[in-house]
Amino acid sequence: MFIYITYDTDGFITAYQNTEADGYTKVFILDSWITQFSQHSDKFRYDKDKKVVLNPGNLPEVSLEELNTKYSDVLETSQQAVQSATALAQQQTVSETSINQLQKSITELALSQSAKGTA
Repeated sequence: MFIYITYDTDGFITAYQNTEADGYTKVFILDSWITQFSQHSDKFRYDKDKKVVLNPGNLPEVSLEELNTKYSDVLETSQQAVQSATALAQQQTVSETSINQLQKSITELALSQSAKGTA
């Protein structure tokens, strides 16, 4: 599979994409490396002399099932955070309404007491 990469002065890959662009170098990645490369692209190096990508060979194995589980966990945590934030916003709205009603009652009481004092 051909991809386009950028790399630092030591040859470590700093970015990659599927489309050609200025500043990117076209390289070939073995199909068997795709999963590792997508997870650890910054560990791969580009040999400028040989014009090939080098696999460090000591990357941890992560299965798609494990990645899916981690993604699901992150998604669940994010959903819980959104639910908590929504509940907090709703509670703040209720509190603000109660405070406004209290201020209105105090103002009405003060006006009625003021009216009694001038009469």
